This record gives sequence, C-alpha cells and structure tokens, in this order.
Amino acid sequence: MTHQSLLFIAIIGAFSISSVVVGATASDRLSDTVQARMASDGVPGVVVTVLENGAPVWTRAFGYADPATGREMTVDALFRVESISKPVTAWGAMRLAETGRLDLDAPITDCLTSWQPPESTPPLTSRQLLSHSAGIGLGDFAARFAPDEPRPELAEHLAEDFEIIAAPSAAFAYSDTGFNLLELVIEDCTGEDFAVFMAREVLSPLEMERAGFDWTGFEMPLGHDLRGPPVAPYVYPGRASGGLFATAGHVARFAAAGMAGADQPVLSAQGVAALHRSVVAVDGLFGFAADGYALGHFTETLSDGRQSVWHGGQGYGWMTHLHLVPETGDGIVILSNSQRAWPLFAAVLRVWSESLGVQPVGITRILWAETAARVAIALLLAGALLALGAVFWRWRRGPTWRGAAALAGAAGVGWPLWAQAQDYLFIFSILPGLWLWLAAASGVAGLCLAMFAIAPGRTTAAISDQG
Repeated sequence: MTHQSLLFIAIIGAFSISSVVVGATASDRLSDTVQARMASDGVPGVVVTVLENGAPVWTRAFGYADPATGREMTVDALFRVESISKPVTAWGAMRLAETGRLDLDAPITDCLTSWQPPESTPPLTSRQLLSHSAGIGLGDFAARFAPDEPRPELAEHLAEDFEIIAAPSAAFAYSDTGFNLLELVIEDCTGEDFAVFMAREVLSPLEMERAGFDWTGFEMPLGHDLRGPPVAPYVYPGRASGGLFATAGHVARFAAAGMAGADQPVLSAQGVAALHRSVVAVDGLFGFAADGYALGHFTETLSDGRQSVWHGGQGYGWMTHLHLVPETGDGIVILSNSQRAWPLFAAVLRVWSESLGVQPVGITRILWAETAARVAIALLLAGALLALGAVFWRWRRGPTWRGAAALAGAAGVGWPLWAQAQDYLFIFSILPGLWLWLAAASGVAGLCLAMFAIAPGRTTAAISDQG
C-alpha cells in the first residue's frame, strides 16, 4: 500500500462511522470500523467481543497474530491484558474482605511482613490502593524482563519504585506501584503466591481456566510497538497492576460476572456494587474519559443517566479495553497486539455507544486529537506557503520579525527531531497514523520560517522605486 493510500485512509478513517449504510447491523458497523482503522493506523490484529443482557453475543478476530509469518488472529488468542489486571485484582481483594481475611480500611502494615514502606510514609489502606487515592507515584512502567530472565523480587522492586507524591485520600493519582503493593499485601495476608490465590478464588470460579497472572509459555500473538516493530515476550516485576494473561472470552466472562444479577460464586452483589461505586473524582488527562475511579474500575455516567465502569490497558506492544454497563448487561471487550490501537478503540467504542442509544463514551474523545492534528497540519502547511511567498516577494522585515521567525522555525524543526528520539510520548499513542505527518508539516513550516528569517528583504529604495 502506498503512502498516498495510507494518508487517504487516515483522513477518512475518523469519519467512516458517520457514513454508515442505512440498515447496516451493529456488528457490520463494528467490523467495518475495525478494518478501516487497522488499515489507517497500522494495527496488525484485534479481537472484539460484545455482550448483551450479561452474555457474549458476538466475537470476531481481525488481522494477524504474527504478520511476518502470516499467522492469523484467532478469537481464543491469549493476550497480555495489561491494566485490565487491576479490576481483576480488585475482585481478589474484595474476595478476601468478604471472607474476613483482609480489612480494606485497616493500615496495610497490619498485613505486610516481607516489606515495609519508609517510616515517613503516612498510614495507607488497601481501599486507598484500590482507588488510586493513596498518593503513590505511577512507578516504573518500563521495568520489563524476558520470561526466563532473573528479575527482582517484588519487595526489592517496591523498595526502589515506591514514592509518596500526595497526601493519602487527597486526590486521584494513578499508580501501578500502588497495585503492586496491594499484591504484596495479599501475599502476606494469605501466606501464598498472588497468582495461586487469584487462580483458585477468582479465575477458576469464573471459568477463566487458561487465564493467569504467571507466564505459562502458551503461544501468543506477537506484540507490536508504537513504531510498528514486533515486541519480544516479557513480564513485569509485579503482576497485580498489569500482569494478567487472558483471552477475549476470559475477559468477557469477567465482565459478565460484574453485571447486575449475575450468578457468580466469587462475590456478593453488594461486594460487586462496592467495586463499581466511585471513590475519588478523576481529573487531568484521565478526566477526559472518566468521571471517577471506584475500586479497580473507572466510572462514567452515560448520557441517558446509566452508570458504566471500564478499564483500559496499555503496555509495550499491547492495548486492551473493557467497558460495561452493569445495570443492563451491555459490554464490550477489545484486545489488540499493537500499541497503535488507541484511536481504533475509540472509533469502535463510538459505534458501540451508538448501538446503546447514548452519546459516545468519554474515551472516544481521543478522536478529537485527530481532528486537531489535521487542522494543525493544514495551518502549518498554509503558514509554510505564506513564509515562502514572503521570501520570494522579499517582503521588508525588521529584526523583531526576523527573530520571531527564527525562533518559530527552530521550534518547528526541533520538536519533531526531539520527539523521534523518545521511546514514548502521549502523542504517539493518540495519533499513531498522523503524528509523522504532523511532524513533517511542522518541519516544513519551520524550514520556511527559517528561510524567511535569513533571506534578504527589499530595501527602502526599492520599495520607493516600485511606488
């Protein structure tokens, strides 16, 4: 496929949903949207499952598990589900609470024996860890190890990763470290390995047999990073925050268990409701997509007043999303073996929202960035043409104009070069198919502004002669 074709698809991709053929089914629209976005964003593989009335009704695999070998994606492919691990971990903590083995509101130091936070650390509770309100920093999400490579014990990793950045319960602060600390609390509280406990008391009862928090060696799709190359298998030092391996079917079973009236043996209806009840308001970038955070779940009020809960996951080479409306049993699971899938997820969720008769859910606002990027590209190229025109016209300009143009030109050329050298920037995730075009347009505009700054202008005499 040519670069021109990719650009054309990228331009129309965000608007493909609005041009749906009248009478097309929701599944047709979902399929069309996934395939269009895979082509425009360079996403190799996706699996989508839709739930209605508390049960899966549609599942489809798209693309490739390994494009290099031609291995196709399958509906039963085992994924790294990344931060969807957090709501599953929350079920484990609530299971302990309901069976009297863990007090969610007691200081975690009552259970901890294998590691203790620094003495200056204020008292923290498991409920605060579950709701990202403990004031703990995000942590080193890039700490990854090959499955057969020695890696630090969790206590050792926490000793290096733990940092208090705010007073407990003061505000929402998303923290992988907080959930990994909860993993240690669960292990010290139960006296057994976290993965063993979760398998016995959460995963197996919910019929998630192949799912697990430990590396199993099962064949998996090959992950792909933001620039497209494949990613070798890896594991994290901690598992509670992002270490779960599961299929779309497993995640769908977990979602079904969280629906109102679900017949499941792990938690009481009151326990599930407590996991879904918002604890802390969410602001910052997360505030664009969520209203609050409960225990292991983001919360959002839909446009018709219904409450939804959700969680996404992004890891090196993988992206995942789970959205459910417990009251009505509606839900959707989206798993991808690419880190370029965020706009694809947003486009799919927009279609799914329309099928529910509600305004697009908050995460779809990611697509606003594409509109803004296209406008910025057009403005940058228009500015480049104006600057070139001024150069050829030899418009007379003073030192202030020259200085401003030189600074703007340096910025226009410099930031794409700096960005290209970074391993990860937020813009890479939300504009996987457009950020290079934006960078190129900025570079062109910067070079034209530099020419404008250094090219000679017309003299006063020349201007008088023309007059």
